[in-house]
Amino acid sequence: MAENEIVYGQYFTIIQNVINRMAQNSFLIKAWAVTLIAAITVLTFSIINILIFGVLLVITIIFWVLDSYYLKLEKLYRHLYNAKVEDYNNNQIRKSMKLFDMDYEPFKKIEHKIPRIMVTKSEILFYIPIIGALTSFLIISIVMIL
Repeated sequence: MAENEIVYGQYFTIIQNVINRMAQNSFLIKAWAVTLIAAITVLTFSIINILIFGVLLVITIIFWVLDSYYLKLEKLYRHLYNAKVEDYNNNQIRKSMKLFDMDYEPFKKIEHKIPRIMVTKSEILFYIPIIGALTSFLIISIVMIL
């Protein structure tokens, strides 16, 4: 019996590791977004160019979508983890439980799509100020050209 408990523990640890990796990916994407945008802005600040700010806006949106994708995956694996814990706690289901199954497809129906995740508080509060700042710089650069 103890050997089975170790196997179940390893299974739950694997799922938790995937969840942690998705959260780490989301954090790294935010860090890279800020670093890249700040670096390009600083390096090209003397060159007021509409194209540069347009590219930075596109880069920000790409990072935003990618970040939301990893948040979605994290949520799907959280659903998988919770479902497997429920299965484990039910003695009838535990006997037929498929160990090391990482399929999150059944939870796609209950989890939001990427555009919906993009408008969550954590995403909006991070990316909208960046887009606002870049839009301001874009408007300023247009005004200075005229």
